[in-house]
Amino acid sequence: METSWLEKEQAGPPCLARRGKGASGEGGMHSTGFSVNTERFHGCRAILFDFGGTLDAEGQHWLKRFFKLYEDAGFAISRPEITRAFYHAVDTCYADPGVASFDLPALIDLHVRLQFEALGIEERRKEKRLAEKFRSDCRAALNGRLALLERMGKAFRLGIVSNFYGNLEHICREAQLSRFFEVIIDSNRVGLRKPDPGIFILALTRLSLPGPQVVFVGDSYERDMVPAMEAGMKTIWLKGPDGLDAEEEAHPVDASIGRLSDLEELLR
Repeated sequence: METSWLEKEQAGPPCLARRGKGASGEGGMHSTGFSVNTERFHGCRAILFDFGGTLDAEGQHWLKRFFKLYEDAGFAISRPEITRAFYHAVDTCYADPGVASFDLPALIDLHVRLQFEALGIEERRKEKRLAEKFRSDCRAALNGRLALLERMGKAFRLGIVSNFYGNLEHICREAQLSRFFEVIIDSNRVGLRKPDPGIFILALTRLSLPGPQVVFVGDSYERDMVPAMEAGMKTIWLKGPDGLDAEEEAHPVDASIGRLSDLEELLR
């Protein structure tokens, strides 16, 4: 069997269980040790995740990670300029149908190349090092999710809702993640993009569940939390380890966490 890029480069909150037979009988709960310990999440049956910044990092959007990578690489480039180049790469990747067949390393290589072109930088060696560092960080984060998702997948219906480039399902298969998710909604595949609540409502439709029975976990307040609330979902904001002391937003989320692994603490 062909190895994935992950293998090659390596050599909520409490919710009710999945539908179906469980330890307690027809339609009952699986015996997994997960239980509801806060009333606001009673009756939840599924957890949906953002991908970029949530599954592939601890609450840091790709742009913020690139800020640090450019700084660490010794580039004296302003953040507004990096932002401009970053969103040039985003828009170009969205518009390129060929990206739908890319694995994560190929996507990141293209993304960084487009950023360097927009910035007028012709330093191939630094471009490759920066892309490799970003890939390495993603790889470590995704690999670190496997055990967590394995445990959660025994108790919950899981899914992803993400602004992505049409290749999210391919990336999840390559990273050995797809087996955990009942739904994977990629914005470029469905013609809806966050913060449009419609992409969240589509996920509810595919799950055949009402909003109050689903929790959304994401790193962006504006793109994840607000539209998920508008769709009627419960919300958990992955702020990252340095963001938990930040001032609460106008519409409070149901919970905030510093690391994705903190979800398990909410379930005990």
